[in-house]
Amino acid sequence: MKIATLTRRFLSALSLAALLMLLLCAATAFAQQNLVYINANIITPGGNGIIALVNDGAGNLTPLTGSPFATGGTGVGPASNPMVDAQWDSDGELMINAAGTLLFAVNGNSNNISAFKLNADGTLTVVSGSPFASGGPQPASIAYKDNALGGGTSMMVVVNKDSDPLQTATNPNYTTFTVGAGGKLFLNSGSAFNLPAGSSPSMALWRRGAGNGFIGVEFMAGTLSSYTLSRTGIMNTVNSLIMPGPTPVGVGAVLHPTLKGLYLTLPPDHEVGVYGFDKTGKLNFLKTVNNQGLAICWASMNATGTRLYTSETISGTISVYDTTVSNTPVQLQHIAVSGTGPLPTHMKVDPTGKFLYVLDRLGVLHVFDILVDGTVAENHTPVNLGLPSGTVPLGVAVLLK
Repeated sequence: MKIATLTRRFLSALSLAALLMLLLCAATAFAQQNLVYINANIITPGGNGIIALVNDGAGNLTPLTGSPFATGGTGVGPASNPMVDAQWDSDGELMINAAGTLLFAVNGNSNNISAFKLNADGTLTVVSGSPFASGGPQPASIAYKDNALGGGTSMMVVVNKDSDPLQTATNPNYTTFTVGAGGKLFLNSGSAFNLPAGSSPSMALWRRGAGNGFIGVEFMAGTLSSYTLSRTGIMNTVNSLIMPGPTPVGVGAVLHPTLKGLYLTLPPDHEVGVYGFDKTGKLNFLKTVNNQGLAICWASMNATGTRLYTSETISGTISVYDTTVSNTPVQLQHIAVSGTGPLPTHMKVDPTGKFLYVLDRLGVLHVFDILVDGTVAENHTPVNLGLPSGTVPLGVAVLLK
């Protein structure tokens, strides 16, 4: 009897130990990681890749195992005139879905979109059939909504920019796709919405709280437009506004995270445009605010919508605005980026709100600490991305997984 009792106790203790071990292993296998992804935009045919980095919590970045991950496509290269850079003036070249399970990337010269499954450890697995034809010349930006059509079917808008100097110019367009739960893209027949030649659209942003639709930044056309989407991906214009200023050109935009509004960068006029939109998606221009830099082109916001960050490429600077009063940004800081002749571009606020990542055309990533008041300080050595000489990286995406 005593032996039987001891045996049961031993087995119970063994089972408990095994259970604890399994729980420990599970916790280790799925330890949360703070991840940064960059579209390397490598122009070697079929040689583009996604760089994946891990933040240790203190702002120090190291490559994720397996990085870079091959896209199977080709990036967009430079023009013969280095001052002509419309092919790089875009944002949204990388898109992670809200569920954190899929990542999409543009391949500008090969005219296709790469789709990846985002694994629990942050690594990427190519979706069967990827890369998928983008439906037009030089895909440059992606807007996306999980489960837009219900039943696990999502929808994507691709901006085909048509500014690649290595392709014959035709017409830029917006094209839509339905996306299955596994990340596979299906072109919506008849969805291509042509824009005027030379308009060089730079970005699409999926509207929040205004039905299925998006806002398009039409860079060289100088227009900001709102569109609705049918369940088959066919788009119609809600309204289109000429950008303000004597030189109506805008590059990047960022949606307010909680309100129906957005901020648009206006590089020739050194300003930020402030816009709202109603429940139908109709845009309304509110005002502009000044920027002290040269060529303000990219923007990002914190999760609460109280701070706006912009990068000014030619002056090598970034700016911080207080947007507590959302329609009246107030500049708090204007700061130089480190390095010799830096060219800051794409930006993203880290998911923890502690860091601001700033991509540089010189092939490095700057990491700024975000201070208590929302201003920033560059206390870290820029991360060399290890790109081929002359390669211009395009697009940053972040994820806490």
